[in-house]
Amino acid sequence: MENQTKKQRRPLSKPAPKGQSLAELEALPTAGQPGAEARQQAYDELERRIEERTTELTAANLLLTQEIEERKRAEAELKRTKEYLENVIDNSVDAIGIVDRHGRFILWNRRAEEIYGYLFDELAGKTAFELYADPQELEKMLTKLRREGVVREYEIDMQKKDGSIVPMDISISLLRDELGHTIGSVCVARDLSERKKAELALKRAQEELSLYSKDLERQVKRRTREITGILRYTPAVVYIKDKAGRYRLVNSRFEELFRIKGEDIRGKSDYDIFPKGVADQFRASDLQVLAEGRPRQVEEPIPQEGGVHTYLMVKFPIYDDQGVANGLCGIATDITELKKAQDQLRRLSGSIMASQEKERTAIARELHDELGQVLTALRMDAVWLAEHLKDREDKAADRSLKMRDLIDTTIDEVRGLATRLRPGVLDHLGLIDALEWYAAEFRKRTGIACNFKSLNVNRVDDIVATAAYRIAQEALTNVARHSYATQVQITLKEEKGVLTLAVVDNGRGFNTRKIEELECLGLAGMRERAGLIGGALEIRSKPHKGTQVYFKLPLNARR
Repeated sequence: MENQTKKQRRPLSKPAPKGQSLAELEALPTAGQPGAEARQQAYDELERRIEERTTELTAANLLLTQEIEERKRAEAELKRTKEYLENVIDNSVDAIGIVDRHGRFILWNRRAEEIYGYLFDELAGKTAFELYADPQELEKMLTKLRREGVVREYEIDMQKKDGSIVPMDISISLLRDELGHTIGSVCVARDLSERKKAELALKRAQEELSLYSKDLERQVKRRTREITGILRYTPAVVYIKDKAGRYRLVNSRFEELFRIKGEDIRGKSDYDIFPKGVADQFRASDLQVLAEGRPRQVEEPIPQEGGVHTYLMVKFPIYDDQGVANGLCGIATDITELKKAQDQLRRLSGSIMASQEKERTAIARELHDELGQVLTALRMDAVWLAEHLKDREDKAADRSLKMRDLIDTTIDEVRGLATRLRPGVLDHLGLIDALEWYAAEFRKRTGIACNFKSLNVNRVDDIVATAAYRIAQEALTNVARHSYATQVQITLKEEKGVLTLAVVDNGRGFNTRKIEELECLGLAGMRERAGLIGGALEIRSKPHKGTQVYFKLPLNARR
């Protein structure tokens, strides 16, 4: 461009100013001659016009270059768009076909080949109309297409290459030229076979669900009637509270006992119904159940019109869908009469055991005093007889000595029997000495190492001493019979007002879950003795881990 501009600036190639020819310009006077100034002005005007024209040509050339580049970019973009469109069509999940106005195929994508089974070359000589299974349904669709210019999601049956009929979801749009004349159409088809199967399966599932829902509804109604009947007619008191202790539901028995209707108690707490002391007791028990997250069984006294009644209360937490405890349920059974009967049985049992102890003491005394004296006299006679016969009849003398030895053995057995029935050391020296003596006697009789230890134990009354001694005696009897132990430790201690007797062995042990099956008169007797004086018996054991028997008695309650 610069070279061209320089050529244009040469004097010989400059165009003549408007109204003047080059010859006229050359004929003008030169500088220093007449007319030279006019001639110079003409040249300047010509140069100015050349520069203007050059600028215009440069701008036009630049604009032309930009237009060429823009056209190239448009062509490239068009090419990319065409490739993208072809890629989209070829990889579409739907079958896509383009036909001319006579129904002959112009385009047939890969998905169409997969669905219909025809390759594009195999469609030569065929029209799109031949792929429809029902001509009447086809005519309906074409009528709609001609009227509206488009068909969307039209469900119609089509025929594949193998002759099978499949339901298709068809969408067709007409193609028109610049004059609005129809030149063809674009068809998008989707195979509905799987959807039909899914719809059929869904329909069956809905039918089954409907049947199940109806059956479930019947079950819910039946269970609701059953639960309502239970809540209405059970003699137990049933209620449900939220975490704050406010009642959400009470049964008819609750309403009857406490003279309050369910709708009136809903939203109220125990403090609105019972005295503060009773309400505090209930609330503490409720909070313990919620904190532990497990059922709890307690005996709670509840004041009623006829006096205070004792209820066996079973409480357990109620959980929401997320497994969070949002309240609790309580079921209370009136055991007042049962408690009275238990007290009577306990007193009767205590009386029987006291009578047994008296009878044991009497028998032991008779064995020791009466039978013991008779045996002692017989022994003396046997010794006298042996002395008188030793010089006369040797055999008779030896027989007398054997009789003496037999009498000695019998005396020892009678004394042992009397001691086991009622050891005199228990009456004369107390519980500690009695347990120490029995541990030594047990060790000598069974060969099992048995040690006794007492810690900070004051003298206890005869009833406690007898109960503790009998519990230890029965526990050691079980050790000798069943445990196969080699060592037993007896411990008697008093700590914080509680007397504790422990009998621990290293035997084979047993499963405490089956203790009810193993329950015998010995264990029942120990529990009964412990309960009669206000104590408790606890048995701990595991297979091959030994057994521990604990008797605990609060002494403060007896003083």
